[in-house]
Amino acid sequence: MIMMLPFFTAVVSIWLSIRGKRSAAIGAWVVTFIIFLAWMKYHMTDVLDISL
Repeated sequence: MIMMLPFFTAVVSIWLSIRGKRSAAIGAWVVTFIIFLAWMKYHMTDVLDISL
């Protein structure tokens, strides 16, 4: 569910924009962007556990 969350919020924002609710759609896009930034920070700074 956690990896699906940004895609779900993006679909919600697309749905809101189709329905004509512009400010809610922009807010959903901002939430999606914040989620993407949080996941990028987590995945870019995490130690990679690979045993070769």
